[in-house]
Amino acid sequence: MARRKIEKTLKGLAGKPDITVRFARTQDMRRIQILYGEVYGGSYSISLVTDREKMRYAIENDSYYWMVAECEGRIIGSLVYSLDGSDRISKAFGAVVSSEFRKLDLAHTMMELVLEDITRTGGPVDVVYATIRTASYAPQKLTEKLGFVKLGIFPNTHKVSENETHCLTAFFTGESLKKRETEPKLIPEAAPFYELARRQLGLEPPVIEEVRGRYQGNPHSIPLLPMETITAPAFIRNRFKNLKCNGFFEHSYMPFHEPNLLFITPDQSTEVYLSYSQKDKYSAIVGGVTSEQDATVVLESVARKINDMNMAYIELILDAYTPALQREAMEARYIPSAYFPCLQRSGNRRRDCVIFSRTFEVLDFRNVKLASLYKDYLGEYLKLWREYYIESAFRND
Repeated sequence: MARRKIEKTLKGLAGKPDITVRFARTQDMRRIQILYGEVYGGSYSISLVTDREKMRYAIENDSYYWMVAECEGRIIGSLVYSLDGSDRISKAFGAVVSSEFRKLDLAHTMMELVLEDITRTGGPVDVVYATIRTASYAPQKLTEKLGFVKLGIFPNTHKVSENETHCLTAFFTGESLKKRETEPKLIPEAAPFYELARRQLGLEPPVIEEVRGRYQGNPHSIPLLPMETITAPAFIRNRFKNLKCNGFFEHSYMPFHEPNLLFITPDQSTEVYLSYSQKDKYSAIVGGVTSEQDATVVLESVARKINDMNMAYIELILDAYTPALQREAMEARYIPSAYFPCLQRSGNRRRDCVIFSRTFEVLDFRNVKLASLYKDYLGEYLKLWREYYIESAFRND
């Protein structure tokens, strides 16, 4: 679907020229990179900004809405929306505004212009989400003002100069909620995260299922798979395109992540595709195949391998209708931290998902500022983290 033209002129600060909000052009690329460098220094890790070829592709491709704010030939604001037309989902990210222009609500204007266009009746998107930084309250207030719902946190998800915790928030169209697959089936540990999302959206109570795992209470008995590492990005992308996920991977989902890392057993019975960034020590499981019957074995093996690579964090998204699999993830100490209704498209329906993560470093929330419900999500996460990483050690004794 071709993008409609979006452009708006705003009054500048007192005595200053007007500001134009418009689509980015390829001739803006250097000025966009200068803006991110001005705000973040050399610590910005999103390759769409740091890699000029990826930036050029995004600016020219209709699967992206890259907005900029311009004043007197200078790029003073930038924001990107990535669209997946087949799944009818979008991700907003990379919002940045030059410090001297932040009183003009440029980030709000850029987000709102695209949001109204892509979620209009008959538009290409049912759900829009964003992961927002927690160094200040401003991003949380911005998305709340635009009607985004608070869905959870990503604890210590990135580490550049210091640990960063991000919040998860999403905008739902009425159509997305009509298509939603109801009555998720959750293990008790995931239920509090659903409850926090449910209260905001008026959803039905979940079905809670007690499920016991094979290694429950005895994590040291989990066998590890021998895994080799492949880091050839083009080979991995092409191999993944022709892959039909099986086993527990059929119940996993990771939008807007392209695999660039492959763990494979010598007999090729298990292949795990991941997206990872060495710069900020972040990784996410994108998909795979396996002959293993218990996901705990695969997930624990992946976690050990990632930890050996000096990564700090790994993320996994599972559907909310397979409680046995949720239990297996938790046995590998992947802990829920967010609940995302309507995330995954399945035919003409939309399915809920639970977001799990595992961190390999001491939790650090000294630089975190959280508003309202995000504190509740963090509180629920910390209860589980203490249970699985501290209190379990005393029980094992």
